[in-house]
Amino acid sequence: MKRRSFLAGSIAAGLAAGTARVTVGGSNAEKPGAVRVVSGLPSGPTAPARHTLRSQYDVLTPMRDGVRLAMDLIRPDAEGAFPVILDRTPYNKVSVRGKNTLIPELARRGYIVAIQDCRGRFNSDGEFDPYRQERHDGFDTVEWLAAQSWCDGNVGMIGGSYVGQTQWYAAAEAPRALKAIVPTASPPGHPFLNEPFYGGAMIMGVPEWMFAMGRRSEQIPGLQGIYTQTHDYLEALPVARIAERIGAASPWWHEWLAHPTYDEYWQSHGYEQYWSRMRVPALNVTGWWDMNFPGAPRNFTGMRRHGATAEARAGQRLVIGPWPHWVNRSRSLSGLDFGPNSVTALENYTLRFFDRWLRGAGDNRLDQDAPVHVFVIGANEWWQADQWPLPGMRPTPFYLHSAGGANSHRGDGKLSPHKPGREPRDSYVSDPLDPVRVLWNLHEGPVDDRAVSVRPDVLCYTSETLNEPLDVVGPVSMVLYAASSARDCDWHARLVDVHPDGTARFLCHGILRARFRQGFDRAVFLEPGKATRFEIDMTATGVRFLPGHRIRIELASSWFSRFERNPQTDASNWMTDSRAPVIARQEVYHDSLRASHVLLPLVPAPD
Repeated sequence: MKRRSFLAGSIAAGLAAGTARVTVGGSNAEKPGAVRVVSGLPSGPTAPARHTLRSQYDVLTPMRDGVRLAMDLIRPDAEGAFPVILDRTPYNKVSVRGKNTLIPELARRGYIVAIQDCRGRFNSDGEFDPYRQERHDGFDTVEWLAAQSWCDGNVGMIGGSYVGQTQWYAAAEAPRALKAIVPTASPPGHPFLNEPFYGGAMIMGVPEWMFAMGRRSEQIPGLQGIYTQTHDYLEALPVARIAERIGAASPWWHEWLAHPTYDEYWQSHGYEQYWSRMRVPALNVTGWWDMNFPGAPRNFTGMRRHGATAEARAGQRLVIGPWPHWVNRSRSLSGLDFGPNSVTALENYTLRFFDRWLRGAGDNRLDQDAPVHVFVIGANEWWQADQWPLPGMRPTPFYLHSAGGANSHRGDGKLSPHKPGREPRDSYVSDPLDPVRVLWNLHEGPVDDRAVSVRPDVLCYTSETLNEPLDVVGPVSMVLYAASSARDCDWHARLVDVHPDGTARFLCHGILRARFRQGFDRAVFLEPGKATRFEIDMTATGVRFLPGHRIRIELASSWFSRFERNPQTDASNWMTDSRAPVIARQEVYHDSLRASHVLLPLVPAPD
């Protein structure tokens, strides 16, 4: 007789309220607000592509301080006024014009597409000051467009990554003409939650970006080579020396380094504090492995709760696919094939979204579509729902266990829904000069972690083999009880899907710099050797753990070069302090009083 795993038995018995793969009270598909399986993003009618095109180049747009920003227009070759879709980019409007295939499709359908170089970039005047300049410049540009005779008074915005942020910054000033935005792979509006700091630690893509951007134009053509290669300059300590080793610097880079906490300076870089005055419906698009992942779900939920108008709150949409930073391009990633439906009709969905909000085309059925569409890895299905997190989602604790030897994936660390009793703590040595070293690549996704989880300074806690599928879709977090011999350190937590062949596929990651455990606005150093509670946001995932698979949590104090190394000192500004790094002994507790656990968002499987 086949033995049921502890997961299959415990979850079926203890979580029968709808967190395992069970259906409670009839078919989920019949319940209002239920999750439903669909083939992809819903398609529908769009404005016909009937126009030929013409272009205008370097149209100079005046800002409130007299600086003029350069803009190209791709427009229907016809008389009259049209809605305008704006792309504000620091990456060269000429390159955007040549690469974005959606631009001509929009223009053929009766939209004017305006592509503008941000202040201080390429053909635009002024000095580039990332993020802080975009609120006023975005507002001024939208209002200027709306006042032109060839604009019908309706403006939308589009673009990805930093260009996704420029949309939110413009929306923060609530220009009357801005009716809809489509931010793709946009970072969130808090500078300590993804960019330039993630959980309080600098992401090492920031100094790479600083170097590649140059002053007005790129130092590296197309920003090629950053995020994808090992660079000697990233080894510099403290991080302030990176610019010297590169041989390049930017004024804003040095200013960033002078502010190690979330103070008034960094508050001026954010936008989510302005959700309550934003009036725009938004189509938020991202991928599970997008380097800026927290932005889309965070903006979706923030605007649904705090948007300035009922229309803005109801008009939020969320799409999460099995993609890296560049979305909807391939059905496979890092050697995994997600099936033919993983690449979906995103272009049609975007056209319908603009038609609805810039043309008032309520007959395109967009309002009848569910606002949330997420791709569930493993099941290789698109799920739609009316809310995020998904209805029926329950954060469920899975506890760390070991006999004191959880070091590496070859150790004795276990993950279980059962609380621990009397168990010894795990420990390892954290050396900033010998960090957990990973070549991070923003094109990658579910990479195999085994190459680094063999290290003794990576603790691994792995479940027994599943006999039944387990759906984990939603926000993931970690409650960690730990101590350090140092006054400061980092805690990295990763969720991994261990396949039957042993490959350990990365799903999501969280980091917390210990000094910021009580808030990013102040440093509270550790008492060496004292067990302390840490709450680590691990963003989110959408996965069906299949039979034969195991669930793993990995813990470490470094993950370089995706994240900077913590020197583990009590320097007020670690980014400029030249003292030697401190080697620390780290201890992780999992006993009845200090039950470290991960909270997994279990959901009932849709029928």
